[in-house]
Amino acid sequence: MIDGLVQFEAKIQSLKSIRSRVIGPDSEGPWIEGGMEDLMVHFTYASWTAYNLGCALSIALSSKDEDLGRSISEMMTRMISSMGAIQLAEIRLSPDAIDELKRDHLEP
Repeated sequence: MIDGLVQFEAKIQSLKSIRSRVIGPDSEGPWIEGGMEDLMVHFTYASWTAYNLGCALSIALSSKDEDLGRSISEMMTRMISSMGAIQLAEIRLSPDAIDELKRDHLEP
């Protein structure tokens, strides 16, 4: 994990089946399974953790249902913007592309 970065990962199957975790500079949290409400609580925790540590927040969402993934991504983007985020960027990858990126990732 890169110093100065808190990463929030979510794997979205449906509104009632979502797995998420928070990876910080010095720790990697467990996968939390639940629904949309659990995702929002976990996302709020990730945002608060990043704020308290003075880190940037990276969000990685994956979903085989493109419309559902896009809707949740847009909702989180609006939440981040309302919290006063300075810069937002979005990159869309298929689940296979995300796995390939993780497998081929090189540290600087």
